[in-house]
Amino acid sequence: KLALNIEGLDPSGIEVYANKTNLALTGNPKFPNASAYLPTLTIAKNDLHVLITAALPNTVAINNKVKLIKKLLLLIKSVAEYECKDDEVIASTSGFDIKQPSLPKAKVFNAVQGSQSGSVDLVCPYAGNRAAYIWEIIPDPINTNAWSQIKVTNNTVYTATGLIPGNKYWFRVKAVINNEDLPYTDPHMVHVV
Repeated sequence: KLALNIEGLDPSGIEVYANKTNLALTGNPKFPNASAYLPTLTIAKNDLHVLITAALPNTVAINNKVKLIKKLLLLIKSVAEYECKDDEVIASTSGFDIKQPSLPKAKVFNAVQGSQSGSVDLVCPYAGNRAAYIWEIIPDPINTNAWSQIKVTNNTVYTATGLIPGNKYWFRVKAVINNEDLPYTDPHMVHVV
């Protein structure tokens, strides 16, 4: 249920994440065992802060302290995950991120010029016998809040028509299987002729 989303964080980001977790767990009665590791985490976090803000930062020492904090966070996350007993409300108070269900993302679909002017042929991967496909469009430039549904089909192939030649359009599709929505594909842009 809990996620430790610290990949790609610089040492200052690791310090902030450790502080956020420390604040969330301090005095939190739902995580008594995880809280037992907070004094060690606090010392490591404070040591990292001193190393980062030193006049001449020691990169090796900073990297070693970051590794220690990552190990401590992983340990604390594991204990907290056990203590929340799959209760998402309790888990949300831990300071860690909540894992999202990992639905498979549809493979990249194909969008190409159609045989007639102002049309685009769209093809997506097959998602199963009972799948429906929801096709969406947005004119360029892309705005994630302005997608429009153009068609719901039972086929993996659809031709969008009535498009303005010379304009660019983005397309995406998602499959729905047994009333469960799979994530949308990555958008694909076509310059319509």
